[in-house]
Amino acid sequence: MSAWISGSSESLASAAESLSAGASKAASAITSARSSSSSRSTFGIEAVALAAGISLAAGVGITYVALNFEKWTSPKKTKYEVPPEIESSPFHQHVKLAIELTLKAGENMRTYCDEKGTLSEHSHDTNVSFKGKPADFCTKIDVENEHLVMEGIREVFPSHKIIGGETTGRGEIPSLTKYPTWIVDPIDGTTNFASGLPLCCVSVGFCLDGKPLMGVVYAPMTDELYIGVVAYGAYRNGVKILPAKQDTPLKEAVVCFEFGNVRGRKEVSSMIKVVEDIMVHGCRTSRQIGSGVLDLCYVATGRLDVVYAGVTGDGWKPWDLCAGYVIAKEAGCVMESFQQFSDPGEFDLYAQNHICATNKNLLADIRTFVKEEWHELAGNSDEVSSES
Repeated sequence: MSAWISGSSESLASAAESLSAGASKAASAITSARSSSSSRSTFGIEAVALAAGISLAAGVGITYVALNFEKWTSPKKTKYEVPPEIESSPFHQHVKLAIELTLKAGENMRTYCDEKGTLSEHSHDTNVSFKGKPADFCTKIDVENEHLVMEGIREVFPSHKIIGGETTGRGEIPSLTKYPTWIVDPIDGTTNFASGLPLCCVSVGFCLDGKPLMGVVYAPMTDELYIGVVAYGAYRNGVKILPAKQDTPLKEAVVCFEFGNVRGRKEVSSMIKVVEDIMVHGCRTSRQIGSGVLDLCYVATGRLDVVYAGVTGDGWKPWDLCAGYVIAKEAGCVMESFQQFSDPGEFDLYAQNHICATNKNLLADIRTFVKEEWHELAGNSDEVSSES
């Protein structure tokens, strides 16, 4: 194919050169005709001029095509492909598969979201099922997406373990082991999705030796693909994400929080109290996105400066954290649980609370606000009283 392109390009360039030469000769002929006493015919001069103009225009057009032909016909890199830097990683096949599966799952979501609020919406049976609380539910498309992703993984990596958000449900979450393990959230932000809000995504993470090493996230309604591989960087739509800003203070920060599914008066009051304290102290603004995975991706890209969740102990699950954690970490962010004061690289995906921030100081500032309410509700005041 490349040889054909090269040959065609050279042929076009040659033709353009010939036409340009012809145009030059035609222009010379016009000059000679005008100066010749034997060529007084206006019609003859105009005919020659017209021919020269046509020849010149054709020459310019073919020259333009020749110069751009190879560029137009060469295969184009798209934002859906594995970034070149990750091609050399030991997980490039994992990333390629995760991209393929998240794009397919995202397409399943797109039609419903696009048609929300129209007559076509009524043709969709989302088949909502609850997991014990009205605020904690899944849809038919959650289940279909999880089946699609899990079966796709099993076809390529039949010996690998898989932890899925819907198959696990409210049951006990399997522990990570030394074995290769995929962690899948078929729709993160299910409430947003069911309501037709665009802030939802598909998340696929991969762990080895109990550590998260790769994450791929696709948000179909914004058509954004996030990729992260430990030691190989984080990417949004094929472009490397720059390291997070290291100097944003709380007063200038966009602070995100997630309330989760707790509805008890005491717990709700505690969550609101933390937000109130942060707002009174001063921050640029606060947000609640409704998708934990996207929260982490948005901190990674600097759209948010910090996100916290789990004040009441009803924190996120491994499928809410795994892929986003890798992406945020590779973008230079820090992530710890409320009670964790050691190496942020040792964050536990099974922690019941967390803070993810663009810098260590911002994380510490948010911890001062959340820890008091968390101490009271969780009964862990002795465990964390040593942290200033």
